[in-house]
Amino acid sequence: MTPDLAEAMAPILEDLGALAVTLQSGGEEALFDRIDESPTLWRQTRLTALFDGECKPGLLLAELGRRLQPRPLPEPTVESLADQDWNRAWMDRFKPLRFGTRLWVVPSWHVPPDPQAVNLTLDPGMAFGTGTHPTTAMCLRWLDGFDLAGKTVIDYGCGSGILAIAAIRLGARRAHAVDIDPQCFEVTRANAERNGVRDPLIVGFPDTCAATAADVLLANILAGPLIELAPVFAARVRPGGALVLSGLLAPQAPACLAAYAGSFTMNPPVIDDEWAMIEGRRRQDDAHPLPAL
Repeated sequence: MTPDLAEAMAPILEDLGALAVTLQSGGEEALFDRIDESPTLWRQTRLTALFDGECKPGLLLAELGRRLQPRPLPEPTVESLADQDWNRAWMDRFKPLRFGTRLWVVPSWHVPPDPQAVNLTLDPGMAFGTGTHPTTAMCLRWLDGFDLAGKTVIDYGCGSGILAIAAIRLGARRAHAVDIDPQCFEVTRANAERNGVRDPLIVGFPDTCAATAADVLLANILAGPLIELAPVFAARVRPGGALVLSGLLAPQAPACLAAYAGSFTMNPPVIDDEWAMIEGRRRQDDAHPLPAL
């Protein structure tokens, strides 16, 4: 269905007693984050609603169709699910994950597999970023393999704060976790508290790092914003500093590389499944001016 129709149906289904409503891609289009202050959905969106087994699908669909008028109700698929402990089933989906050689991301209900490793306690939640997606995983592996001792890091589009928190736990002196969604600030601060890194973490909108010359800047967002932000990122990374960009589909990597070629020496893309990460260093001779945000 169209995203407009999915957005109209979701609150109606919740009002009709849905226990959960989820939106997913209805085709091959990949989209998993927000790039501005308005919600972004797939051009073809699949909506799934979970109801108690006592509900009557025929009556529910009739009421949904009535409330949607004059828009037509899409052809539904109705399935019955076997009863189970849904909370337990949800928790069982998420296991400890290792990134590189030192770094683990461990849900709070698991014991760390390697107590001597750098273990981040992070639970799945509303903000994007728990390490399960290839774009986040590639960034975490890169952080694990980079010497972060004493470095200043910017995590641009922080979501859950996972990259900024991982950077501090791996040796960074300070990290800026910035986003355009205030909900991400609350999630990031809570995760930072849980992992004992609240003091060296600065959380806020992008202007909180406007005067920062970072040793490392990571941005795991989308191709369009990454390309648009090239001059901003060039001004945020000190000469010789590292830049890591993810959230790209592999075919989008060449355009993104071209956008940064003027200020950075970029390496070939790292590919994981259909996703790409690109990284490089700001050239010593680049004198990009600090732009106004």
